[in-house]
Amino acid sequence: MSPENAAENGNRNRNDDAPGNEPPTPGSPATRRRFWIGLAILGTALAIALVVALIWRGGEGLPGAGESTGSGIVAPGPSGTPDATSVPTGSPTQAPTRAPTAAPGQTAAPGVPRPASCTQLYSPEMVQALGGLALNPAWTQESDSGVSHGTDDDALRAEIDTLDHLTCVWASPYGGSDVGIVTNVVWVTPEQSAAVEARLIANGLECFGQSDGRRCIIQTNTLDGAFGESHFLRNGIWLATKYTNAGPLGYTQNIIDNLWSGV
Repeated sequence: MSPENAAENGNRNRNDDAPGNEPPTPGSPATRRRFWIGLAILGTALAIALVVALIWRGGEGLPGAGESTGSGIVAPGPSGTPDATSVPTGSPTQAPTRAPTAAPGQTAAPGVPRPASCTQLYSPEMVQALGGLALNPAWTQESDSGVSHGTDDDALRAEIDTLDHLTCVWASPYGGSDVGIVTNVVWVTPEQSAAVEARLIANGLECFGQSDGRRCIIQTNTLDGAFGESHFLRNGIWLATKYTNAGPLGYTQNIIDNLWSGV
């Protein structure tokens, strides 16, 4: 071995033998120590992240009332109160309530009769004369019953709907039939009363004076029976009556007598 090679080998051997200068090899104690230290640091970081996530989820650190979240403003509210989005989708909703209907006759001028119910229109004798017909049976109160107007004229029906009125129906208690009477007590102004009479005359009704008012009538007789209309206008009231195979003698006059008996 040449001196150069011997010196080189000698230096290499001396350096290699010096303690602490050995290059780390896989599986050596130093490598394993650094590996476990890295795992410990990683585990600690994960534990800290988990604690932060749990605290966040529990509500700590959430934006306070009025603080911006980046997508809107968190509205203030008591702790533990569910917001609108937490309401179950299957929860029932309350049906809207209807506004109470005003009592009939609210638009009546002073001194004009204001019957509060249909029972005030008829004497016991008239009720008896109406036989098996019932006053305002339940089925007649349905919107599609077809027995809500005391006339067949579309313009007059629309007028009744817009005006203050009371509707009284005498009909079979068991449902629709070919026998019945419908009377509307309608509160009108003098101008409206005059317009109603003009419309009735245009429709071919016969009008004449009766009981300090104006009475207009028409009747048609067929093989199936008799049907017609009777209207009475007096001092702010319009009595509109339509009948089919019913109508005891003196029906309209009985209403007139009862309405104005105390006036």
